[in-house]
Amino acid sequence: MVQKIKSARILVIDDDLGVRESLKMILMDKYYVSTASHVDEAINSLKIVEPEMIFLDIKMPKISGMDFLRQMHSENSTIPIIMITAFPSSQTAITAFRSGAFDYIIKPFDPSEIHTVVERALQHRVESMEKDKLVSNTRSTVHKNFFSTTESLLLAIDAKDSYTAGHSKRVSLLFGLITKELGMSEAQIVKLRYGAFLHDIGKIGVRDDILTKAGYLTEEEFFLMKRHPEIGYNILEPINFLKESLPIVHNHHEWYNGEGYPDGLKGVEIPQEVAIFSIIDAYDALTTDRHYRKKYSNQEAFKIITEGIGTQFTPTLTEKVLSIIKKCYETGQLVENK
Repeated sequence: MVQKIKSARILVIDDDLGVRESLKMILMDKYYVSTASHVDEAINSLKIVEPEMIFLDIKMPKISGMDFLRQMHSENSTIPIIMITAFPSSQTAITAFRSGAFDYIIKPFDPSEIHTVVERALQHRVESMEKDKLVSNTRSTVHKNFFSTTESLLLAIDAKDSYTAGHSKRVSLLFGLITKELGMSEAQIVKLRYGAFLHDIGKIGVRDDILTKAGYLTEEEFFLMKRHPEIGYNILEPINFLKESLPIVHNHHEWYNGEGYPDGLKGVEIPQEVAIFSIIDAYDALTTDRHYRKKYSNQEAFKIITEGIGTQFTPTLTEKVLSIIKKCYETGQLVENK
């Protein structure tokens, strides 16, 4: 059953006043119609009118209608765009559809055809938005279920090593605060925080006696412990939405001088988000009680990390990250571990 669309907002973009007024006269009894004579005016109208569909002339001054179509489609594919042309050709139609047009109409206009096209376009928009909402809700449910499962895994590790689960939550929070301060986009932070939260998930594959050993590890034990980044990567790699966060899981023990593991990455080979996280990971480890030592104070941890600049930690990032950590404590965003 076709859903009836009432009072939809339509934007007509054409440099020909006659075309703009003609379409406005045809549509104004049923819809709110705004017009623009060029692309710059249209951009302003988009912010004010928030149209639910657009008529766009192919031949426009300065920026062609086809170029503007591609730009609009990349920014908001839910708004159906109907191209206007006085010179129809199969190649024009093919190019328009490939660029994201919903349909195209030919001058001079047939009023009944215009109304039919508009109704189809608006109905298509409603259906597309409903589909997008369903996909978004499904994705949200999948993410919630996934993190419920992975938190259970972390609790299982916590049963083996009480340090790990609390550590994962703390470094994930701190990573979000620091990367935001460094200017990373919110969308990117959300994706990468998955890696911060799950970076030690591979410890599920490490023996209990190694995780909880009170003294320093033997060479053989350390070799087995060093496998946890690869184990974690193998656990998470099949999950598509975690793809961007996997380098944090796989490479958070790399050193700036190339002496880290598992890949021996060096300098700029280490992705920036991994270099940032490595500092955070080390800071939290230093300021937390471990099986083999008591925690260091914040000042002691800052000193140890600073001494590691150029060997373990990236010179261009370390002081920035440490200064943001200090700021987080000063502003009350973080509370020192007791």
